Amino acid sequence: MAERRLKGLPAAPGTAAGPARVLTAARATAGTVPAADRADELETARNALAAAGAELDLLAGRLRADGRADEAEIVATGALMAADPALEDAVERHTTAGLPAAAAVLEACGEHADAIAAIGDERLAARAEDVRSLGRRAARLAQEPGAAPAALDPRSDPVVLVADDLGPADVAELDDAVVAVALAAGAPTGHAAVVARGLGIPLAVGLGSALLEARAGEQVAVDGDAGTAVLSPSAATLAAARAGHRRLTAERARSAADRGLPAVTLDGRSVRVLVNAATVPELDAGLAAGAEGVGLLRTELAFLDARRWPDEAAHRRLLAPLLARLHGRTATVRVLDFGGDKVPPFLNGTSLRGLALLLAVPDALASQLRAIAAQGAATELRILLPIAERPEDVDSVRAMLAYIAPALRVSIGAMVETVAAVERAGELAQAADFLSIGTNDLAHAATGSDRFAPGSAVTPVHDPRVLTLVARTAEAARAAGVLLEVCGDAASDPVAVPLLVGLGVDELSVGAAQVGRVRAWIRGLDHTAAQRVARAALALPGAAYVEALVAQAGDAAGEGRDGRGSVVPVGPQP
Repeated sequence: MAERRLKGLPAAPGTAAGPARVLTAARATAGTVPAADRADELETARNALAAAGAELDLLAGRLRADGRADEAEIVATGALMAADPALEDAVERHTTAGLPAAAAVLEACGEHADAIAAIGDERLAARAEDVRSLGRRAARLAQEPGAAPAALDPRSDPVVLVADDLGPADVAELDDAVVAVALAAGAPTGHAAVVARGLGIPLAVGLGSALLEARAGEQVAVDGDAGTAVLSPSAATLAAARAGHRRLTAERARSAADRGLPAVTLDGRSVRVLVNAATVPELDAGLAAGAEGVGLLRTELAFLDARRWPDEAAHRRLLAPLLARLHGRTATVRVLDFGGDKVPPFLNGTSLRGLALLLAVPDALASQLRAIAAQGAATELRILLPIAERPEDVDSVRAMLAYIAPALRVSIGAMVETVAAVERAGELAQAADFLSIGTNDLAHAATGSDRFAPGSAVTPVHDPRVLTLVARTAEAARAAGVLLEVCGDAASDPVAVPLLVGLGVDELSVGAAQVGRVRAWIRGLDHTAAQRVARAALALPGAAYVEALVAQAGDAAGEGRDGRGSVVPVGPQP
């Protein structure tokens, strides 16, 4: 059978493959319960809710014992929901109307979830699916009182869990035999995704109803970085997914062992490796792997379903648990980067993006700046401005911040993501305290392609046209005496890393799963050699020539002998 590739959204990093374990949704019994039996159905429904709450309490306790307090808190909230009087009243109403216990629980939880989702509070929005998950759990218990979740034999072959959707508790209680999860529905910002990232389980969501056509035992390959699942993968696809899983497992073990080693090149050049994060589990995983702080804290992802600009309280709720973990460390908070492919409903039709959009709504920007100042005072705080093209815009934000928090010590960074920003990089470097290159946007800007167009080809940063823009930005940063960071995908690309370091980048900010790998790469680099390779790459006619140059330099340096060499070779590391 030919492989079927399904495209969804990345939710938790990593790749893995195995036979499908297809989880079917709870289905309530049809029909109307006779009036004489309805009191018994109500009792069954109440007991099922109580049992579901008890299961979640036990699971939360296990997570706490494992040192996973944040995941435990998410799961424990589900237990509190099970005892909500409003939910119990709804269950009673539906059983009194004649619904069987399981159907009454599902209907009541569905109504409760819809009501939460309709409030419009971003903090509560993720709870809606948690309530639905509670309903599925209680419905199962109503149909099979005393039944425990189906477990796999841990000695069995690794499997991929395939389902329509899962709640955070469902993910937290997965067996060791589950190496990845593929969901037809779900969202990258949902609590199930948060728990999956914290537990290191690759997850792709939003894969569509075609995923549910998978047969039990059919091979499935999941790529949580790309957000894809492949049904009946070819031998090559299957081997690549399994190899990726082995690499990730080995890298995590090495990262844990090497987190105390500095990210310094063989000839003494220090390159800070920071983590990109939007959630607590991502942040914790990055710090555990040796990240020296956060180089990009994405604040907009939590508000993509918002119906209005988030207020100061909403920003505080998002930032508090994250910045509390960064006491005394670098915390680079990017202000809302709406626009492009990140447009909440209330901004549909806007042509503005990034800093220009925020400056057009100064009250919204001020609310976020107040929250950042309040929550980040104990950190080495940096505020990052997206799509910054004009030094006067940086000056405007600095003046606003000085008015809001005159005593706050904070660095302001300008993101260089367009050709126009590169052309004024010298002025931006004079206005800002540091520069940060968003390589994903800059790569497309360099070639005139539309990053958000369907089927748009990926432009590699090692294309000489893009490298030239990076080199010009690096020169501007050096001339102004400010540091230069890269926070796009290129910061963890094996071809781009030696080139970026050779061009003078001071910091690389990468996904949590890449922190240990990139730190190891830095320790295997010779900075002087990387400078030579980077200068030579600028003069080449295309990306393929640059790839060959980097590979040749790695071979010449004897890459592979004890993992040390002067440049990082093309391709993933063993």
